[in-house]
Amino acid sequence: MNNDMRKPSDEEMARIKRSRNRLQMGQAGERDMLSKISPTSMKAAKDMQAGANAMRESVPEEARNYELAVDSGYKKGGKVKKYAKGGSVGSASKRADGCATKGKTKGRMV
Repeated sequence: MNNDMRKPSDEEMARIKRSRNRLQMGQAGERDMLSKISPTSMKAAKDMQAGANAMRESVPEEARNYELAVDSGYKKGGKVKKYAKGGSVGSASKRADGCATKGKTKGRMV
């Protein structure tokens, strides 16, 4: 594990989850039909998002980095298990990339 990551405490994790929920509510409020016609609703949604960002920033960066790495859904890398799909290419002319056209590789004197 990197030095710039540490597991967040229970209180920090709760704060991160609350900020995520508030951010999602603010984004949903921004897309709401009422906010498109009412500037007050739009401002409330933007204020909710700003509050969520401020709440997230109150958690130390090392804890946020850990939470991002764990909750991102990506797995650690490993060795490749099999070849890419699509089959093998018999020759360059079958590849159709234009680098080997018939008769162009024969050497000729000028």
